[in-house]
Amino acid sequence: MAELPWTEADVIQRCQHEYQVAAREGGQEGQDATVRLAWAQVHSTKTSDVDRGVELLQAMLTQESADTRDLLYLLAVGQYRRRHYLDARTTLRDLLKGNPEFRQAESLLKSVDEDIVRDGLVGVGAGAAVIGVIGAIAYAALRKR
Repeated sequence: MAELPWTEADVIQRCQHEYQVAAREGGQEGQDATVRLAWAQVHSTKTSDVDRGVELLQAMLTQESADTRDLLYLLAVGQYRRRHYLDARTTLRDLLKGNPEFRQAESLLKSVDEDIVRDGLVGVGAGAAVIGVIGAIAYAALRKR
């Protein structure tokens, strides 16, 4: 996995509180608090927090936002943390089309690609093991005849 920061539960709680207060006021303060909360959630060690962060980011991306670049990056982080590597790769490639010098996105894309290969090799190994067991069972059954 990529070297991404992790967020503690107390940070998420603090961001949640700031978000609730700022949401009442709206405006730029509300948008900033929403981004901070989404950042904290997608960097959480808890899958449920990451899921909420991804949902929040997806909702934010449907609205007009001048900060699409950072929102897409955070979405890719959440997708990566959820092990949705293909979604993360698609998001990062789209992001890099418009922002080719975005080094964090490039680094995360490299990690995503490495994990896709690693998981693919693990899957191939598991598949080969299953086929080997089935073959051994079939061979033993045939020998008993």
